[in-house]
Formats: sequence, C-alpha cells, structure tokens
Amino acid sequence: MKHNKRADGLRGFASLSVVIAHFVAAFIPVLLHKNYPAIFQKNENPSILFEIAQSPFVSIFYNGHLPVLIFFVLSGYVLALPYFIDDFESLRRRVWGRYLRLNLPIVASLILSFIVYKTGFYYNVKAADISGSSPWLDRFFPLDISLINLFEYISYKSIIFGDGSLNPPLWTLKIEFIGSIYLLTFYLCNPGEGRRVFIATILMSLLLYAYYKSDSIYYIAIFIGALLNQTKVSRKLGRALFLSGFYFGAFQFESSFYNFLPDIKIYGIEIFEKKSFYNTIAAIFITASIINGFGQNLLESKPVQFLGRISFPLYLLHMIILGSITCIFYLALPQTKVTLVACFATYISISILASYLFERFIDKPSIYIAHRFSYFMMKEAR
Repeated sequence: MKHNKRADGLRGFASLSVVIAHFVAAFIPVLLHKNYPAIFQKNENPSILFEIAQSPFVSIFYNGHLPVLIFFVLSGYVLALPYFIDDFESLRRRVWGRYLRLNLPIVASLILSFIVYKTGFYYNVKAADISGSSPWLDRFFPLDISLINLFEYISYKSIIFGDGSLNPPLWTLKIEFIGSIYLLTFYLCNPGEGRRVFIATILMSLLLYAYYKSDSIYYIAIFIGALLNQTKVSRKLGRALFLSGFYFGAFQFESSFYNFLPDIKIYGIEIFEKKSFYNTIAAIFITASIINGFGQNLLESKPVQFLGRISFPLYLLHMIILGSITCIFYLALPQTKVTLVACFATYISISILASYLFERFIDKPSIYIAHRFSYFMMKEAR
C-alpha cells in the first residue's frame, strides 16, 4: 500500500500548531479573542505589534481548531485508502486493531498525567490567575480524581466519551475512535465508487447530523477525507485550493476579512457553528492540495517527517507538560516578554523530546501490538 509522506508532514505541522495554540491560550490569551470571543478577553489597548500578531493570516498558525479538523480529514483519507485499492482485508484489520492502536498510547498518557496530578505538580490554576487565562487554563485537571477514576478513564471514559479530566485533548480522540469505526464499517459495506459513494456519503452525513447535530461536522470531516482518495487535483488547482484553505482556515470573528461570510443557518436555526464550518472547508481544501503534491519538498523533508512521526505523542503529551513544567517555569520567572520566549522555548523542547521517547517506547510498540491483535482476530474469524 503506497504511503503518502506529505500527509505525514501535514499531520506533523498540524500537531505543532495545536501545541503552539495551547501555549498562547495559556499565557497570551488576549491574542485568541477574535478566534474565541466567548472565552478570551479583548485587549483594549493593543499595540501595532499585537494587531499584527492577532491578524487572521498570522493567528492561523496558532489556531488550534483548524489543525484538529485537519487531523479528522487526514484520518478519513488514510483509513479508507485500502477500500480504493480493493484491499478489504486491511479494512477489516483496521476495525479489529483500532481500539488498541489509539487507546494504548492514551493509557500511557493518562498514567503519566495521574502521577503528575497525585504528586502535586500541576500548577495550571496558579498560572491562569497571573496570565489572565482563568476561563480556560484553570478548568483542567480538576480536584478529587481517584484511582478508580483513572481505571474508568483508561478503559472507556476517555476513548468512548472523550473525558479529558486527566488529558484535555482527549475529547478529539473520542471523535477519532468512534468516527473511524463508523467510517470503516461504512466502507466494509461496499458503497461503491464515484457517484455512488458520494451519494452514500451524503446520506451518511445526514444520519450523523440527525444524531450529533452541530457536532456532526467533525465526523463528516472524516467521511469527506475518505472521498479525497478518488479526487485528483492538478498542480494549478492544488495551489488555488491551498490558498482558499488558508483563507478559510484563518477565519476570525470581528474581522472585516470575514464579517460578510454568512452564518450556517436554515430558517433561522444554526446548523453548524460558523468557525467550525469554515475551518472544516479549510481542512478539506488544504488536505486535498497537500496529498496531491502541493508543498512536497517541504513536507517530505526530514525535520517535517520527524514531526509527523511524533505527531500523536506530541498531541498526547503537550498539555501534561504545559500544565506542569511550563506553568512552574512561568511562575518562577518574572513575567516579561523575554522570559515568556524562554518559557515557550523550554515548553517546545521538552514536548518534542518527550514525544520522541514516547514514540519510540510507547507508540511504536502499541502499533505493533494492535497489528498482531488484528491479525490474530482475522485468523480466528476464518
């Protein structure tokens, strides 16, 4: 099965963007006001430098919502690939191995977080009081998490219900896991190709919306990602798609660049949240352009491929590091621009190093175990 290295590179960039976004949300929250006005306060006296940093085409690099949607689109594309090359056995193996593939690394991250939690090394609440991120940073790692709770998170609460009490980003892993089971089951039913699979995907999207309402957009992104396997894009169109995706991915509220875009409503009823909708379009356009060759030299370079390799560990570990070591470092230093840069550099360095070790000793063995389990179950099924 042909491996698309560009998809790995895009996943690496997306993961790094989430890591940066959470640092900004924790320590410079006013920068995110136009992206999340209901959560982060407005800077009433912005400098010119601040206005530039907050502008849509800069803030896209720390917009945590867009990369999450890119993850979903990429997952659909990668998971459904065997179907479009008539490899149904690989589809079946992916169904059997999906829980272990995702949950074994999740379990390791939860145990690590629980140890940090019980030893009292989470300082996110104290840091939030100083940084002004109280509506966001201080709501993580709540009080009174017991050992029994840990076993519940490990077995089902995190991967099935998206409970992020011990690791906040796990809300997305619930969508990743359940959405992947929906997708793989859908393609095992052999919906056809071309127009047939497109119509079947629309019908599936309507069913998802009927059940999940506005949250269905995340699952729909996975299904549309799968359709990209039969979408061929020319180099010229790929550039246009990327630029269009960049525009929609930089969406902000209270911005003259986007105020004219319509709300996603039918008869006055909101169907999808505005930012989620336009970011989903962006994720689809950007992924379509990348998998068809746009940015190949950069995305297939060794540093970016390394980021792609550690993207899942980086996603799992960064909030644990942010809430503990980074917050401790932030509190220990005077709050100046120079020390904030030093804090950021420390956070990124430790996150990448920890992710490298996690990928080598946890993630890679988890993939092997999931593969062996799926082969065993397929053999037993025969």
